[in-house]
Amino acid sequence: MKPGLRIWLGEDGIMRIEYPPDCNLTLEDVRELNRRHREISMRCRPLLAYADSVAAAEHEAQQFASDPDVVEVVSALAIIVKSFFTRAMADIFIKFNKPPYPTRVFTNEADALAWLEEYRAPLDADDDDRGESA
Repeated sequence: MKPGLRIWLGEDGIMRIEYPPDCNLTLEDVRELNRRHREISMRCRPLLAYADSVAAAEHEAQQFASDPDVVEVVSALAIIVKSFFTRAMADIFIKFNKPPYPTRVFTNEADALAWLEEYRAPLDADDDDRGESA
């Protein structure tokens, strides 16, 4: 997995992914992110992707978003973008790959988190989540 590619569980129960600058997302990267997600938590959770630094994503990496291993642990996906280019990439991803969970594009974290709240399961003291994987 690329240096700087990071996934963690926020105290609010929302998983987060951060990509390194000029990231070319590969199938290997997204499989590794899914593996690390499962190490942190097996609960189905909303996912916040800070995608403003994604420069490209392999077609196979985009298709993996609908894989049963992903669907099992993602209740909704909010994608944060900062530029017209990353917004266009995100819109194309949603239109052509049709993730089987609610997916929206946002330009700021506050709006994305407010939307994801609707898909967050109540925090549970018995949860065995493990924090961050980098």
